[in-house]
Amino acid sequence: MVATLTLRTRLRPDTTRRVRVHSVQWVKTHPVTLAGVGLVAAQLGWTAILLGHSYFRQDDFALLDGALRSGFGLSYLMSPDKGHLMPVGMAIIWVLARASLYNWLLASAVIMVLTAAASLALLRVLQTLFGARPGILVPLTLYLFAPLSVGSIAWLAAAVKILPLELALFLATDAHARYVRAPRPRHAILAALWLLIGMASADQGAVVPLLLFAITTIYLAPGVPSGWAEAAWHVLTRYQRIWVLYGTLFAGYCALFFTQLSTSGTALPGPGETTRLYRFAGTMIGTNAVPGVLGGPWRWATSGYAQAGPPAALEYLSWVIAAIVVAVCVVRGRAAWSAWAILLGWIVVADIVPVAVEGFGTLSTSTLGADTGYLADATGVLALCAGLAFLSRPLSRPARIVAIAALVVFLAGSAVSLPAFVSATPSTAVRSYIATVRVATREAPLEAVVIDSPLPAAVMSPGFFAGQARTSQLIAPLAGGGGNGGTEPRLSWATVPAGVLTSPMVFDDSGRLRPLAITGLSSVPPPGTGAAGGCLDVTGAGTSIALDGSLFRWSWIVRLSYSGPGGILVVGFGGSSSQVTVPAGRHDVYVPLVGEGSVVSARFLGSRAGTLCVTRVTVGSPHPDQAGPAIPAVPVPG
Repeated sequence: MVATLTLRTRLRPDTTRRVRVHSVQWVKTHPVTLAGVGLVAAQLGWTAILLGHSYFRQDDFALLDGALRSGFGLSYLMSPDKGHLMPVGMAIIWVLARASLYNWLLASAVIMVLTAAASLALLRVLQTLFGARPGILVPLTLYLFAPLSVGSIAWLAAAVKILPLELALFLATDAHARYVRAPRPRHAILAALWLLIGMASADQGAVVPLLLFAITTIYLAPGVPSGWAEAAWHVLTRYQRIWVLYGTLFAGYCALFFTQLSTSGTALPGPGETTRLYRFAGTMIGTNAVPGVLGGPWRWATSGYAQAGPPAALEYLSWVIAAIVVAVCVVRGRAAWSAWAILLGWIVVADIVPVAVEGFGTLSTSTLGADTGYLADATGVLALCAGLAFLSRPLSRPARIVAIAALVVFLAGSAVSLPAFVSATPSTAVRSYIATVRVATREAPLEAVVIDSPLPAAVMSPGFFAGQARTSQLIAPLAGGGGNGGTEPRLSWATVPAGVLTSPMVFDDSGRLRPLAITGLSSVPPPGTGAAGGCLDVTGAGTSIALDGSLFRWSWIVRLSYSGPGGILVVGFGGSSSQVTVPAGRHDVYVPLVGEGSVVSARFLGSRAGTLCVTRVTVGSPHPDQAGPAIPAVPVPG
């Protein structure tokens, strides 16, 4: 044993030396790969900073709440989200909701992993297409620091669609390029598998086969004729097996997509007015895409989210620079300028046409066209096309100068656009709301009755999420129940205040619990009325109670403060009435009624005493009592 230990001790320095020599040799022979990994690491550092300033928003809550109420199955995974199939993203959302609800750190970790995977996949496909040469670091940089994609990375609902799509796009392109160069079944199977994942990630995944066909006809296939029509026919016949495979996947996806869409009840309103379509396309390309390709938009609009608002002078300058780049590629030949035609075709087919088919809704075409989220998927295609335009053939000196100048413009623009995005999209209000709600649900009285109310527009806009932007939808799972592991709820929820409630509560816009107040018109009884004084005596004969004004027809809450025996109270307002059983003692009773006018009627039945003392009547809408005690006393900082 001593001899063995001695032998191992003697071998260790040699083994360590060989490992060290091998590592040094690997570094020397793979400098471009290491540089690419370094760029990805820098991107992840920036992404971590970005996510540290971001938080859940709007669609995120709707998707997470929906995941809590659904089991993990095909009916959930294949349910269209606003007309989009995204089973990969739905699966990620379901796991996040069940693992730790509204945990932004966990969501950020998932986004970071997806970002790293997509970026490394791009590095791989660039090496496959162009070799491990320094030039591939330029298109890699365009993708890693493209301001066009920053909004999708910082938004969970977009990140779980776009990042898996880009990962699948890159690896499908890699496998396809390997198949074209050496047609082996395993490359075809891998390409088809990644195409399937791309289609399961986002609608744009169905366009990837068209992208692969375009790249193959112009760049990949050996011995391709000069004319595009001849080249297309040559590629179709030479690689017909893989096109049949891709076509089968595409046809199956379309059949599944339209079947799910028709059974979900989602309506497709159509493109609408042609002028609106032209205006939308012009804004997306001129204000959004062209400046974004060169590091824009440099300034973000204050309204909306990730809305490009480039200064006019810089927008026009970007058009000039883009025209120069394209002109240089035209001089270089068809194989160079065709790359930008592919990029434009992707934007039209994958980003403009789907929005036009879905309809523009109530938003203006300029607002929709300036939304960089629609172009987030195009950043990966931009990187591939930039590589095809400048790396498929040796660069002349003028072309090299133009490429370097365009890269400098992009880097300078990104250095301005990326920090500007963080400043233009604060998340402290939403972060504070959720943190405050967590404290409120822990400190609330056990089995407190909380009245449902609309969420603040900053959290979920009621205009876009009708029926979902309610406190009961978002907050109930945090207090137990609501599908969150089957735990017993700490709070009781009521859609509207109804019946006799003891200290009902409601959430205010900061996430704190406050006593319920009915804001509207009141009636104070005259002093000395009735046997007890200060009462309106309500008997079986009925009593009319005048308000200090008149209300229009609406769904109102009638609150009566009373004391006396138990029985049945019949309350009427504006032609509608309802009865409620009231217990003996001093209580507040709430009666929802639809009506109008200035008089409340009340009738008390079923008691030998025959008289109920009503001290105050209020007709109005439920609101948090801003003057009442709050739980917690102050909002939790965001």
